[in-house]
Amino acid sequence: MEDVDRVSDLPDSILCHILSFLSTKDAVVTSILSTSDRRHKSSSIKIFLSFVGKMLFFHKTNVYKFRLKCGIRVDCCHVYGWILAAVWRGVKHLDLNISYTNVKTLPDALFACRTLFLNDDSVKNLFSSCTNLEDVIIEKFNMENINNFNISHHLLQSLTILHSNDSSNCWLIIDSPNLAYFKYIDHVVGGYSLENLQSIVSVDIRFIIEDDDLQADATALFREISNVRSLLLSSTSLKLLLSCESLPIFASMVELKLYCEHSYEYWEKGLESLLTSSPELEKLDFDQEVLISLPEKVPSCLSFKLKVTEFSNFRDDKDCIEKVKYILKHGGALQKLTIRTASYYHDEEKMKIADELFASPRESKQCCILIVW
Repeated sequence: MEDVDRVSDLPDSILCHILSFLSTKDAVVTSILSTSDRRHKSSSIKIFLSFVGKMLFFHKTNVYKFRLKCGIRVDCCHVYGWILAAVWRGVKHLDLNISYTNVKTLPDALFACRTLFLNDDSVKNLFSSCTNLEDVIIEKFNMENINNFNISHHLLQSLTILHSNDSSNCWLIIDSPNLAYFKYIDHVVGGYSLENLQSIVSVDIRFIIEDDDLQADATALFREISNVRSLLLSSTSLKLLLSCESLPIFASMVELKLYCEHSYEYWEKGLESLLTSSPELEKLDFDQEVLISLPEKVPSCLSFKLKVTEFSNFRDDKDCIEKVKYILKHGGALQKLTIRTASYYHDEEKMKIADELFASPRESKQCCILIVW
C-alpha cells in the first residue's frame, strides 16, 4: 500500500493544535519536514508563528529563558507580543537577535520587568549586543537590583533617561565617545561615572528631588558634561550645580536655558555664579528669579559675548527692572533682549514700563528690545 501523507493535508488550525503539545525543538522539526510546508513556506511560517504564540500565551507556566532569533519574515507585532508574553511569564533570561528592518524599538514593559536584568552584566550585555545602536530612550526602568547601570557603546549618539525606579543606590556609568545628545529627567542616583564624552553637544538635565534631598552630589556628572555647547537646566539642577565644591568651567557653552520650578526665596546664589563660568555664552534664556543678585564684577560673557537674551517672568517691581537695566548697561555684544511679562497690564502701565526700559542706558547700540505682554 502506497504511503500517503495525510497529516500535511490537515487544516492549519489542527496542525497548530498538534504542534502546541510538542517541545519547541520537535515542533520546529515537524513543521520543516512536513511535505505541505516544503511546498508552501508561507504556510510553515504561519504554523510556527501560531505555535510560538500559543506556547507563550496559553500555557500556564513561567518562562525562565526566552531566546528569539528571527529575520524580516517575522513582523514587529509578533515580536512585540512574544516579548510581552515572556515578561508576563516572569522571564529571567532574554536573548534577542532580531532584524532592525521590522523592529526598530522594544516594548516599554521590557525595561520595567522586575524579573529581568538581575545583575549588572545583563545591562552591559544588552547595550554591547546592539552593534548598530545610535539612539536610546530608557523610561521607568527598575534599578532595584542593579549596582552599576553601564551604558557603554561606541556608536551611541543620543541618550534619554526618564523616571527610573529604585535608583538611589545605583551608579550610572556612561562611556560613549560619539554621544552628542543627553537628556536626564530623573532622581539623583548613588553616583556618576561618565567618560569619553568629548562629542557631547546638547544636554538637558532636570533632577527630580525633594527639598531634603538637595544635599545629593552630582559633581561628577556636571564635570564630565562641561564641554557641552547647549545646556538646559531646571532650577533644582542649577542648585545642585552651584553646590559643587568647585564649579566647572563651561568653556565651550554658547547656549544656556534655565527655567523655574519653585520659589528662589532662600537661595544664596544663582545664575550670576554660573555666568562667571561661561565665558563663551552667546544665547541666554532664563526665568528672572534665578538671577539672585547683580554681581559687581561683570561676567566677561555679558560684556563681550552675549548676543541674544530672553528674560521671562518679568514683573513691574524695582528688583526686576534693575535686572533688565543691568543686562542692558553691560551687554556689550547684545543684539536682542526679549522680555516676557508674568502678569496682565493695562495700556497705561505698559507704556510706563516700556518708556522706562527703552530709556535705560545700553552698552550695545545694536540692541533691540522686544516686550511680550
